Amino acid sequence: MTTHSPLRCSNSGMVRLPTASQKTVLLDPGSYPSVSSYLNQTWTWNGTDWASQSPNAMSIDPNGPLPGRINSVMAYDGTNVMLFGGQSSSSTGGVLEDTWTWNGTAWTQQSPANPPFGRYLAEACQLTISSGHVVMFGGFGGAGNGQIITETWDWNGSTKVWTLDSSGGTSATPAGRVGHCMDGGTSYLVMFGGQNAPGNAMYNDTWTFNGTNWSQLSPATSPSVRTGASMAYDQTHNVWVMFGGKNYYNYLPETWIFNGTTWTQQNPTNYPAGLVWTQMCWDSQTGTVLLFGGQSATTNYPSNQTWSWNGTTWTQL
Repeated sequence: MTTHSPLRCSNSGMVRLPTASQKTVLLDPGSYPSVSSYLNQTWTWNGTDWASQSPNAMSIDPNGPLPGRINSVMAYDGTNVMLFGGQSSSSTGGVLEDTWTWNGTAWTQQSPANPPFGRYLAEACQLTISSGHVVMFGGFGGAGNGQIITETWDWNGSTKVWTLDSSGGTSATPAGRVGHCMDGGTSYLVMFGGQNAPGNAMYNDTWTFNGTNWSQLSPATSPSVRTGASMAYDQTHNVWVMFGGKNYYNYLPETWIFNGTTWTQQNPTNYPAGLVWTQMCWDSQTGTVLLFGGQSATTNYPSNQTWSWNGTTWTQL
């Protein structure tokens, strides 16, 4: 087991950094047992243990992206960790529309021209594992702070500029959604599932985006509908790994693999309990997929367990 552990959390972000010399980054709101104050604690993972980058792990970090938040998006942009939007715990803070970067030492608020409207429960990821661009899709909020969003945005990690993809490409774009999961591979990103509004229709569609066009795939086998699942691209086995989520009735302690053509359900003997809104990413230090936290089906509270997937089985760390 790990010697140190961040506070229990869900609905936050965890980001892979590209080389073994750089650490995985977690933004932990410490949303348990109370959500009255999101602590926005920054933690790093060195391959075997967690270390806090915040001055006091039990109080709001003034050096982090303030105000504290949940349901923001985080991704590596080729240079820094990028964070956008989310929801503040303040009744007056509402839906956030700020952009922050973390360079391995400090968080800095950016001031890009023409940024996206505020949103939460969107998803963002590096377009490909070698790209300096982050793609953000979906979410809830927008200009009226009350709508499902169908926009695709690009964040350029070099120029620190947001650009709305207004071309539409040569194919249809996905329906607006929240609770979807996605991550970038070597040539494109993959997105799966989600729902069109809390409590309404859920999806089990699979999409790819290559930086220009969205394409809906028709795999021979697909997971069932779900929202709140997590996905990471496994660079050792060149597949996308998806875990958890829930359908209309149940939490789903399922592990699925997508190889770019079809989905295959895995049957490990050991695995986390059913979880939603976990933090999951590729860990370049160990060559495994790392999972942290999430809301547990067994307790209905956030967890602070750390798990790794090696392509065959889950191991609690």
